[in-house]
Amino acid sequence: MQCRRYLTFLMIITMAGALCQASGCTRKPKQEELTKLDEARMAAEAAERKLAELRSERQMLERALEQKQAELKKQEQERDELKAKLGK
Repeated sequence: MQCRRYLTFLMIITMAGALCQASGCTRKPKQEELTKLDEARMAAEAAERKLAELRSERQMLERALEQKQAELKKQEQERDELKAKLGK
């Protein structure tokens, strides 16, 4: 019974070692992997900058919209006043 446990344990350790070997476990990443990682980091930073620019543009457009809506409301009030004066 003990021999069977030992063999099972040994088989599990052997398979784990083989899996690490097959998956490419190394101490240092390859230059190609570092290059890809750096490219991905640069792309993420560029996307974050673009997002910040778009958010800023959106805020400017929302402020402009609010100003235009206020101007429209003012013009509509003026129109209504003129209609009221002409109707009398």
